[in-house]
Amino acid sequence: MSNLSDNIISIFVNKQVLTLKDSDINLALIAQGIQCYIEEVRHHVQILSPTLFQLSFNKDNTMTIHVDPQIDICEAFLAGHCHNIVKQCDKLHICREFDHCKIPNCRYPHNFTRGQNRKIVQQINCENINCILLVKLIRMKKIFNHSETSSNTRNINISNKNLIKKDDINKQIDISYPSKNLTQQIDMEIIEMTLEVKNIIIEKKFQESENEYFRRGKIQLEQINDVEKLLASPILPIENIDIKFKRTKQIIDRTSFLLKILINNQQDKIAESRIKLYIALLVGNHISYTVIDLSTMNEQICLIQCNHNLDFDKIRQQHESKPQLQGKNISLIQIYECDTVSICYIDEHKIMKYDDIRNIIQSVRKNVFTFQLVNQYYVEVEFINVDAFKEWMSIVEKFKAKFHITVTPVINEVDDENDGEGVPSSTENIPFTINKPQPVTIKLRREWSMVAAHPIFKVEFKDYIHNELGGEIEINGDEVTYIGNFPRLQRCPSNEAILVNKINNYMQKLKYQTLHDLKPHHLNILRTYSTTVAFNRIHRNDYMIAAKPHDLFELRNKLFPKTNQHFQTDRVYVSKNHPFDDSHRSPSTPLLKQETMEESTSFPLVPPISPPSIYPVTTTEGVSMFSINTFEDRLQQHLKETYNVKVIIERNIINAKTKGEKIHIMIQLTGQMNDVRSALSDLINLFSSLRTRKFDDKTDGNWTKIDEAIDVIQHHFTLNNFLCICQKISSTCVNVNYFDLTNPQFGIDEQKIEDLINNQFSLATIIFNQQSPSSKFTKEWTNLEELIRKRDDFKKDICFYNETNTLYLFGLTKLVKEFRQRFEQIKNKYVPQPCKITLSDKQLNFLRYVGKNDLNKLEKQYKVDGCDLTLSRLQQHGHFLAPPDLHTKIKESLEALAQITETKFEIKSTAFEILINNEPERLLSLVKSKCYLEKKVQTHHCNISVPTAQIVDLEDRPQQSQNAQKTNSTSINIGKSTITIEIGDLTAQAVDVIVIGSTSEFLRNAIITKAGPQVQAEFNVLNKNSQKAGVTSNGTLPCKKILFIPSKVDSSNSSFLQTSLSEFVSTAITYVSDNGYKTLAFPSVGCGKLGFDPSIIAKYMIDETHVQLINNTSNIDVSFILLSSQQNVYDAFVKHLNTIQTHSKNLSKQNPKNKTNHHSKIPYEEKIIEITLISSNVNYLTKCKNDILELSHLYLFKTRLTDKHDMIDWSQNTINQYYDYCLKQHVIPTLDFDTLSLELIGPKDAVHEAEKCFYELTTETLKQARIHAVSRGVIWSVETTPNSDTWEQYSFKLNGVIEDAYLKKLPHIDFVNDKQEKYQVVLSKMEEHHETNIRHIRRKVVDSLLPDTWEPSDQNYKRVPLQSSSKEYQDVLQKFNTTMNNQYTQIIKIERIQNERWYKQYAAHRDEYKKRYGQLDERLLFHGCLDTSANQIVQECFNRSFAGVNGVVYGCGVYFHSYANYSHSYAKPSSLGERTMFLARVLIGRTCQGNPSMKVPPAGYDTTTDGQNIFVVYHDAGAYADHLITYK
Repeated sequence: MSNLSDNIISIFVNKQVLTLKDSDINLALIAQGIQCYIEEVRHHVQILSPTLFQLSFNKDNTMTIHVDPQIDICEAFLAGHCHNIVKQCDKLHICREFDHCKIPNCRYPHNFTRGQNRKIVQQINCENINCILLVKLIRMKKIFNHSETSSNTRNINISNKNLIKKDDINKQIDISYPSKNLTQQIDMEIIEMTLEVKNIIIEKKFQESENEYFRRGKIQLEQINDVEKLLASPILPIENIDIKFKRTKQIIDRTSFLLKILINNQQDKIAESRIKLYIALLVGNHISYTVIDLSTMNEQICLIQCNHNLDFDKIRQQHESKPQLQGKNISLIQIYECDTVSICYIDEHKIMKYDDIRNIIQSVRKNVFTFQLVNQYYVEVEFINVDAFKEWMSIVEKFKAKFHITVTPVINEVDDENDGEGVPSSTENIPFTINKPQPVTIKLRREWSMVAAHPIFKVEFKDYIHNELGGEIEINGDEVTYIGNFPRLQRCPSNEAILVNKINNYMQKLKYQTLHDLKPHHLNILRTYSTTVAFNRIHRNDYMIAAKPHDLFELRNKLFPKTNQHFQTDRVYVSKNHPFDDSHRSPSTPLLKQETMEESTSFPLVPPISPPSIYPVTTTEGVSMFSINTFEDRLQQHLKETYNVKVIIERNIINAKTKGEKIHIMIQLTGQMNDVRSALSDLINLFSSLRTRKFDDKTDGNWTKIDEAIDVIQHHFTLNNFLCICQKISSTCVNVNYFDLTNPQFGIDEQKIEDLINNQFSLATIIFNQQSPSSKFTKEWTNLEELIRKRDDFKKDICFYNETNTLYLFGLTKLVKEFRQRFEQIKNKYVPQPCKITLSDKQLNFLRYVGKNDLNKLEKQYKVDGCDLTLSRLQQHGHFLAPPDLHTKIKESLEALAQITETKFEIKSTAFEILINNEPERLLSLVKSKCYLEKKVQTHHCNISVPTAQIVDLEDRPQQSQNAQKTNSTSINIGKSTITIEIGDLTAQAVDVIVIGSTSEFLRNAIITKAGPQVQAEFNVLNKNSQKAGVTSNGTLPCKKILFIPSKVDSSNSSFLQTSLSEFVSTAITYVSDNGYKTLAFPSVGCGKLGFDPSIIAKYMIDETHVQLINNTSNIDVSFILLSSQQNVYDAFVKHLNTIQTHSKNLSKQNPKNKTNHHSKIPYEEKIIEITLISSNVNYLTKCKNDILELSHLYLFKTRLTDKHDMIDWSQNTINQYYDYCLKQHVIPTLDFDTLSLELIGPKDAVHEAEKCFYELTTETLKQARIHAVSRGVIWSVETTPNSDTWEQYSFKLNGVIEDAYLKKLPHIDFVNDKQEKYQVVLSKMEEHHETNIRHIRRKVVDSLLPDTWEPSDQNYKRVPLQSSSKEYQDVLQKFNTTMNNQYTQIIKIERIQNERWYKQYAAHRDEYKKRYGQLDERLLFHGCLDTSANQIVQECFNRSFAGVNGVVYGCGVYFHSYANYSHSYAKPSSLGERTMFLARVLIGRTCQGNPSMKVPPAGYDTTTDGQNIFVVYHDAGAYADHLITYK
């Protein structure tokens, strides 16, 4: 189609009219300077009829042209809802900002050169129409139609409101919600109002689409910020219906891309290992990636997904440097972020149903935006966002296995090559599956049937279809039947459409014409050329012919030689992309027939001379052809010789307002009318065949950046007589304009152009990375550039272009190679090259912090040579940059600067560690500019010995016991060795060796599990000889070695047990001594599940240890590590250790050298600072080391307090408390009761605080010691009511305070009771005063005997485990089993509770009950509780301040029950599954029915009850815990 068609359309658009006459159009064209005939106007509008225009004839023989386009713009696509996937759309898909889009690289169509748009315009013969004019014409028609239909509409402003709003994709959001048949109550109006309530205003709504399950729409928001606000929570529930939102604009995936390679078959694919190596070249070795094979039968496609964002500029540069593998071109394609998958069954014949889809996506239905059946086999599932898509893809394998499906991501390419719909082209041939062959029959057009029946074309036609589709066709008249497979593409049309497309592609290779009124000799010529021409009569002597373009041109010259000027032909031009079709003509407008009749009746004998005709050439490409020196002369000669016309070519300069001057070429033709018309037609065909081959830097190389490259190429075009012009249209793009082979006179094969450029020329890229070039380099480099410029063949055979740090050479291969070598020589000589140098981290740090000035001087010295000696380069790359001839010299200088020595030393001082953490500058100031310092702080786990108190503190013993596991252990010295009894975890001991009984399965497996698989493997080797001791590494434990010793224990044979344990202990100590170790730790053997008497085990193991240490010359610390749950075992071991201590004391009286100390140990973390000094000067190392040591000594403060007799009164708890305080302050205390002195070592301020704390504790200790001492054996009581003879005891603590005041002869003492009431005890009157109430008090000395079953003890309380064979144990168990039989699985232990103070208080209370009531009501009752509460009760009695934890139904006191199964519900299991329950002695006295309001029992009563088995006690001494039962 020529430019005249565009000019005609522009007249309608500019005038804004729908109807014009041909004469009006002709005059308008002449006014624009376009010379043409009315016949030419009619000819062009007839070609565009009826698709764009409707034609009618008037009585005055003029033609009226009506604008009536038969194509339209798809409004659904503009709204984002066109379902072109399901049913092929027959409307144009364009960008909303079609003719004024400002979005860079917009993904929506702006032309009709691709995809479905191209097919549509080809079908209507409009492929050469300017796309912007075509769209304007369609829109103009729609606006006129709209004006007519809306003239009577009152609300025109409302209906056109959205037309005012400009489309902005950045503010657009897609909406999805259930279809009407699922949810009728929700519509767009509801959604709009809901959003408006949230202050989100919809600016514009687009057309909505709907399928069986979803409605989908698109909205444009008023504020762009609302887009992110809405997408932050993309699911909006309305009336329990999820409304889903997602971004309309697609985002480019920065972590993924595609590689495509054309292949002939699957065997032609490039190996996966080669592909991966190529990918590593593109993205680099430091980025990990996965490759997904998406290949088809004819294309190898790899999807590369990386774990980091990619630099695509660098990737493209790498791709350009190597665009081929194994000779095959590789396409690099960016893609958009993927949020859609295609799903089909593995069985390709199984149909996909909606129920199947629901089952597959049921678990992720919330995150599914929409799904749509593409056809009966495939469904596309679109997720709400990329994150939801990735989450499902991470677990997709289990769905694929469960439902037997194939899941493929729908990949959208950024570079759209296959799809003109504006949506980025998806890889629609993924996956490539094959349908079962089904015959497909197509009815051919008349001209296609003629070609298919031709014997030569028929063979070519069959071969073409076979090569394209793989199957075979059968031609039957005007029907073609295809038998074979079709590729199943996810978004492709039907098989019929595929076949029609391939047939059309072949038929477009031919040109078609209709010849009128042929004579017999013409037919003879047609028959002569029948092997290359297909022809068929269509009406009388009118024939349709088809042939290849060059054959048709030759046939035309034979049919109509120049001497036969009077013969009339109707030359109908049909573009090569669309065959002639009679259906394009309207039968109601027989224009051609009428013309033929008129001309045939009016032929004169002498052909008439036509007035001059003008053919304008206005396109930039067309005008550019006239800049070719030979083209203008050749064109004139061709037209003159072929058509006998006179040709005048003029150049007109048009002044455009916006684009400046523009040149138009006017070709004036003069001659006989028929000759002029033929020449005009030839010109139309010639300039219709004008093509442009684009070259750019991305696809063809960086030579397109070189301005002079077009001169070189054009020079060689001229030498090779190529009629084409090379033009630079942008900084990186070059166009070559040429006529294609459809024109035999001026046409050229595009392949020849590409071959000349690609094969005859070369591009060399020289990168020299010269940030600061030396003067020598610059001089030689510029001299060589100047040499090239002065050559005679510069811009003919060679040229170059400079860019930052890069030089491009372009020209003949030989010259490019020659000059490249010369530039490389200069580069290698002067351009700095990397020189590897190996420097350790210590050397680099020394240069950074100490040798920085020297390094700077070296850098400055060589800077003029362009060297880079920066520390960052040395550290990051391991090399420096310098010209090669300087490498050795600079390397030697750097190595000399980095010549270092070092010294290491340790400082054991936590105080010093605090200093360098708080004031690091003090340490650094000592080494500044002399040495580089590295410090490493290590923690040394040690035990600080805590002396044993000289007194027993009854009041503080409970707290001491609570903290026993944390801070307490018991040990004695045996010479210079030590035996320690400690509660703890054997696996946590930082000793040299821990000892395990290899035959003790439970403990052995627990230790090995914690030590790790390495120890397990070593033990498996040792276990092959289980009768011998063996050693393994420590694994993950803090010890150094694990010693496995077989142990056989038999409780029935005492001598065998002793022998076995003695051998166990002696073997371990001997191993430690022989191997130079100092510390080891034992477990208790046989005290766990085997149930041996702990006292026997303790005796045998400790005695053997004692013997071994006395006889061993080595200093060995032996620890027995017992479990926290084995309190009875700990007591037994400590008890026997005391016998060793007593024996040692007796020995020490006889021999002072054997003196032993009994002490506890507290774990302490001592800090060791390892310092490394690095310097190039040994004297600096020595001085800095001495300075640092001096600083550490100055910061460590030491003081000694002597003659501190008060410390003798300190309890063990007070000592532990003081040691804890000091160690937290990083002060190490040493209390020596022999010299009555205290030594403190640590930071100065911390030592002063520790000294202050010592005096504070001494004062408090003296006070508490007196109170505790005087309160033993004395009970203070008060009358329950004034002047009554019933008495109530004071609490434990208050009892001691009153006794202390009594002994000090104080007149009175004040206190506050549990109810926060103030009282005063007046000792001089033996009265208690409270407000106006006065009660008598009394003092009673108690001399109660303790039970005979109790064991002697110097402790205030003690838990004594009972032997299961004892009568006491069986009596308790029998009462427990009365109601608990079969309700528990195991009795862990039964313990007797021995709390002397509590028992004496209880006994005194019991004596008063006897006196008061005569007959004593004392019962054994149960009390269940947590194990933590049990520990507290043993120490502090039943404290009713905790009353209410489990309810106060019968009063606010301590609850007891007659039956154990009731108390069982309150004995909650511990983390080990163990429960605790007390069997207690309870004084009932007088009791009554209780209720929740009772804080104390009513007057005259002692306890409350439920009337049956529950009793509530309100006094601390009203009950005593006799026994504690631990069970599971």
